[in-house]
Amino acid sequence: MRRPLVIGHRGFRARYPANTARAVAAAMAIGADGAEVDIRLTRDGVWVCHHNPDDCAIPVARQRWATLRRNGVDALEDILAAIPAGRWLFLEIKPLPPGEMQRGAGALEKLISPRCPMTRVLSLSESVLETARDLLPGCARSLIFADTPEPLDCRHRSLSPHHRLVERLLKTGCELHPWTVDHPRRIRKLAALGVASITSNDPGLCLDTLTG
Repeated sequence: MRRPLVIGHRGFRARYPANTARAVAAAMAIGADGAEVDIRLTRDGVWVCHHNPDDCAIPVARQRWATLRRNGVDALEDILAAIPAGRWLFLEIKPLPPGEMQRGAGALEKLISPRCPMTRVLSLSESVLETARDLLPGCARSLIFADTPEPLDCRHRSLSPHHRLVERLLKTGCELHPWTVDHPRRIRKLAALGVASITSNDPGLCLDTLTG
């Protein structure tokens, strides 16, 4: 049985501040195959790692990078520096208002193009994935969902479902990249089902479960 890739959710969320270069570096240090982070675009066009729409009750999209940095938010550039060559970046682009993806397209292309073969772009938004396909054609892409959409679109050839949906999606033949899995029994089950990767808050636990 081929071991699925082990991807640290938001770096190493179980032990370190989420979506930080520190968390990503920790996941790399214990042997994770890659790290997943969430990105949003600031008012001045910098891609930063932040899960929620707001930081300190103010939308990230309305804040400048310098302000967010003082609040402990890392830029995507910081994250990239923490990922060695040959490890995966799972890059979740949070849903953006119309036109915002295009506004940040140049900066994103400059950052990601050199490592496209080891980058998977994830999003809840089909329109974001379509833009990513044109902007970064060398990157893999996956649609994220917590409930199976009807009809299910497999145009990106891989899916990133909540792990409880894996069994019902096996018949699609799509490559599956489930999230977020922290229980050893479920980790072993998903590996046996042949998923391509497992995203976990504790990549150390996941690795120990799969290799022990």
